[in-house]
Amino acid sequence: MKTALIACRTLEKEISYILDHEPVNIDMVLYVPSGLHNTTARLQEAVREQMRRLEGTGVERLLLCFGLCGNMVDGLTTGDYETVMPKTDDCITLLLGSAERRRYLDETKRGYFLTEGWLQGKANLHSEYQKAVEMYGQEMADDIYREIFQGYRYLTLIDTGQPDYPAFVQEGKKIAEDFGLEPLPVKGETGWLKEYLLQDIEQLKTQDKVVIYPPHSRMSFKDFITPAENTHETAQDCM
Repeated sequence: MKTALIACRTLEKEISYILDHEPVNIDMVLYVPSGLHNTTARLQEAVREQMRRLEGTGVERLLLCFGLCGNMVDGLTTGDYETVMPKTDDCITLLLGSAERRRYLDETKRGYFLTEGWLQGKANLHSEYQKAVEMYGQEMADDIYREIFQGYRYLTLIDTGQPDYPAFVQEGKKIAEDFGLEPLPVKGETGWLKEYLLQDIEQLKTQDKVVIYPPHSRMSFKDFITPAENTHETAQDCM
């Protein structure tokens, strides 16, 4: 089955590592820029632009590798192929391996999650803070970010097994200090992402970890929410 992948660039390092080390059968890999989740229309248009590149290529399955951040899925229409997407609120849950582990960390180590891929994006936490300083001045910017981080104790630095993780931790410590948070390194778990890229789709469907659409379907946010999650609030914005 000819397969294409469209993913958020935030996940590029983890995806590239799996593609290089596992027998993955993916014929085309396309990325959209990170940092678009704050504007649904921009994010959807970036995804549509990549989907248009699949027209006439004979692709039979599209793997979308995103979370629900930015409400990207709502109203998106699939093409001449089966479309699959992880049933996850955001990339953080995907990189922690399960919704259960995400909830455990939210409940026991209340932190703002950070990954290396997100830090390297143009619209990352530190760059947005610097923009706020330039626009509003230091005092107001500090007030804004104190409000953002109210209720958080940690800046949780997810280790996804990349060789430059130590350098990421050092940068994360500086950011944590700027925002009055404690740096907390935690081990990531990319098994879910690996299973997804290896296209163990039936197994993931049995585990309720993916949503599958036939060709020419209209995607909906509601397809990704189970009744127990309707009142669950995502811990933070996606990367």
